[in-house]
Amino acid sequence: MISRTSGAPVDSAGRRLVLVDVRPSACCYQALLWALREAQERDADLLAVTVWPGDPSQPDEGCAEMEDAVRAMVARAAEETGVHGRTRVAAVTHPVTVAEVAARTGAELLVVGSEEVAS
Repeated sequence: MISRTSGAPVDSAGRRLVLVDVRPSACCYQALLWALREAQERDADLLAVTVWPGDPSQPDEGCAEMEDAVRAMVARAAEETGVHGRTRVAAVTHPVTVAEVAARTGAELLVVGSEEVAS
């Protein structure tokens, strides 16, 4: 499921949730692999979120391609880990952050690639 919204996607099933920030980088792919395995260990769903940097009042040029790339990355990671049936993907519009999505959804764990963490 892909949803694009200025708010946060909410886990409607009331299940435990692991959220991962997905961006097109090797580091973020490794974080995605780890998050999938962790979601399985916790018996949780995984929500892969990417932040669309576009202006919500402007046309979404490039957003569909970005969503396709994230969806493909998640599918590849699911095949690699063997963890299936527990992932969802969402694109949210800047200025919403993945930390805000984690807070709004009640995610018990937020996973980000190490290149995304301020030192």
